[in-house]
Amino acid sequence: MSSKRPVAPPPVIPGFTYISLLGSGGFSDVYLYEQDRPRRKVAVKVLLSDLKTEGARRRFESEANLMAQLSSHPYIVTIFEAEITDTGHSYLAMEYCSRPSLDVRYRRQRFSVDEVLAVGIQVASAVETAHRAGIAHRDIKPANILVTDYNRPALTDFGISGTLAGDADEDAGMSIPWSPPEQFTGHQVDGVLVDVWALGATLYTLLAGRSPFVLPGADNSQRELISRITNLPVPKLGRADVPESLELALSTAMAKSASSRYSSAHAFALALQRIQAELNLSVTPFEVLEEPRAEENHPDDGFEETRVRSVAAIDPDSTGSTPTFPARFPNPDARPTADNATTFKNAAFNNAASNNAAFTNETVPRPPALPGFHTPGPRNTTTAPDDDVAATVNRSTASAAVDSGEGGSGHDGAGEHPAGHGRRNLLLSIVGGTVLVAAVVLGIVAGTTRPEPAPKATDQVSKPPADALDNGTVPDVTGLAGTAGPAGKVRFTWTNPQPKPGDTYKWRVHTLKGDGQYQATAGPAADMAANPAEPSCIQVMIVRSDGASSPLGPDSIACVPK
Repeated sequence: MSSKRPVAPPPVIPGFTYISLLGSGGFSDVYLYEQDRPRRKVAVKVLLSDLKTEGARRRFESEANLMAQLSSHPYIVTIFEAEITDTGHSYLAMEYCSRPSLDVRYRRQRFSVDEVLAVGIQVASAVETAHRAGIAHRDIKPANILVTDYNRPALTDFGISGTLAGDADEDAGMSIPWSPPEQFTGHQVDGVLVDVWALGATLYTLLAGRSPFVLPGADNSQRELISRITNLPVPKLGRADVPESLELALSTAMAKSASSRYSSAHAFALALQRIQAELNLSVTPFEVLEEPRAEENHPDDGFEETRVRSVAAIDPDSTGSTPTFPARFPNPDARPTADNATTFKNAAFNNAASNNAAFTNETVPRPPALPGFHTPGPRNTTTAPDDDVAATVNRSTASAAVDSGEGGSGHDGAGEHPAGHGRRNLLLSIVGGTVLVAAVVLGIVAGTTRPEPAPKATDQVSKPPADALDNGTVPDVTGLAGTAGPAGKVRFTWTNPQPKPGDTYKWRVHTLKGDGQYQATAGPAADMAANPAEPSCIQVMIVRSDGASSPLGPDSIACVPK
C-alpha cells in the first residue's frame, strides 16, 4: 500500500484494543487490533473519515457483503464483523495474515517458477469462485494477495468489486500497472476478462520482480504505462528457468484483445496445471464449490435408522421332533387365557409396535409349553419375568424338568419308538450319501462335456476403437503456407491434422524483432499486412475447447518473401 497522505488515528472500537498500523491505501487505513471475545488478533479496515460520498460508503458496505459471501473459500480472506463506530467510522474486522503479502515479497526477491504456478492456480480458484457468484474483483494485484499463517495466499480487498456486467462505480479506482487496455477507454468492460488479465500481470510481476510494463530506468509515469499497456506486446521475462509454455500462458492471459484471452479463470488455471505436469511438478488442486446436485434416494440412505422387529411366534401344536421355523405373525384365532398370556410392559416396545400394522395394544398370548411339559409352577416365576418374551429356552433346564417327573410322562415315552429305528436311520444315511456322491460326479461330467454356447447377435452398436495416434497432446498445424494478395495483403492457410469439436486457432505476426499479439480465428486461414522490410511471417497455434494448445514447434511458422 502507498502512504502519500497522513494516516488517520485509529478509532476507538468497543471490544477491540488497538495494537499497530498495518498499512494505508487510497480509500482506507488498516490497523492491527486485538479482539476481546474471542481473543484473537484481527485486521481492521477503516474507511477514511473524509470520504463522505455515497459511492464510497456503498462500496464499503458492498465489500463487507461480498467478502462475507465468499470468505468460506480457503484462498479468500475471512471477514468477522462489519460495523460503524459511535463516531461514524465504518470498519471491517477481518482475518489477520501475519506473513508478508506478495507485494512485499516480490520486491525483495523473485519467486520460483513452481511457487508462481501453485499460487496462480490457488488464486485462480478464488477468482473463479467469485465469478460463479456473479462478482468481479477488478483490482487483482500482489498487494491484494495476503499470506496466511499457514503460508497460503488469501485474496482480499473487494472494495471496487462489481458485477460481471461491469457496473462498477464511476469514482472507483484502478491499479494501472495491472489493468488491461480496455479499462482506460471508459467503456463497459467484461469483469471476468479484466480479472484474467490482472491475474496474468500479477504472476508476471512475481517472476520478473516488476510489473509487466514498468521499464527500469525509463519514464514510468501513469501516461507512459497506459501507452505501453495499450500498444506494446508483453515483454519476454528473460529467465532461463521459465519455459516457453509459461511465457505463452502469460501472454495469452494478457492479450490486448479481450476475446483472445482465456475465457475464464478456470481455463487459465488449467493451462498452469498443464505446465506443472510438463515440468514434472505436483499438480496443485483447483478448489471451487461443486454445483449442487438434485436429491436422489440412495440405497444406503437411512441404514442407521432404528427399525421395529416383527414378533416371531412359535406354533407349539406343530412342533414335533424336527425344528419348526417361526411364523412372523401370531395365530389370529388364538385367545389369551389366564395361564398363557403375558402383557408387554416395555414402553419402547409398545411405542414401536403402535406404528406397525402387525401389532395392536391388546395382550399378546404366550405360547403354551412344549408337548410333554407342564407349565412351571410358582417357584420358577422369579427367574422368568413376564416382560422377557424373547428369552431363549435353555435345553438343560427343559431336560431337568422332564427327569424330575414334572412332565408326568418321565421315561414312559421311550417305548413309543420301534426297535429298528436306529438301524433304519443308518440305512437312510448310507443311501443319501450315495445319491449325493453320484449327483456330484454327474455334475462334473456334464460341466466338462457341455458344448460352448453360440454367440447371440445384439442390436448394440460397438464403439469405434480409440485413436492409437492420439496421446492427448495437441499437434502443430501442418501445411502452413502463405500467398501474396492484392493491396499489400498476405493470406496464410493451414491444416489441422487432428481436428476435434470446438477447435479454434490463434495466430500472430512473427518478426526478427519479436512477436506480435495473438489474434483468434475460427477457421484455418488468416490475412495480415505484408511486411515491407522483411519476409512476412506468421505463427499459428491450435487451441482445444478445454484450453489445451499446440506446442508451437518449427511447423507452426511460415513466411512469404517480400
